[in-house]
Amino acid sequence: MNRIGTTASGTVIVEMSAEQFEALAQLKGTPPTAPTVDKMSVAERVEFVRARLAKLKPRKKEGVAHSITTMFQFTGGIPDVQVEVIIVRLQKEKFFVIDEAGRVTYNKDL
Repeated sequence: MNRIGTTASGTVIVEMSAEQFEALAQLKGTPPTAPTVDKMSVAERVEFVRARLAKLKPRKKEGVAHSITTMFQFTGGIPDVQVEVIIVRLQKEKFFVIDEAGRVTYNKDL
């Protein structure tokens, strides 16, 4: 773990792997805040992402991909291939439509 800095409240910010984070959470007696990608099924990943994208509503495909990557950054990250799988699944479920220019339009009925 590397010490990065200290916040105004005096909390130390550290960089750690997902395994180290889970071990620390077990020592503290609290569960990790976000699940790791490798422990989730594709359907669980899609549901996890859908709930957050519904609030964020990025307007371009690059923004959607960046948002998904960011959601898993503190739990070991997510490969680009899995990000694309999630985007395709959300399109198949008609959560949103991505046009040729990369613009995202969300389904208002969901």
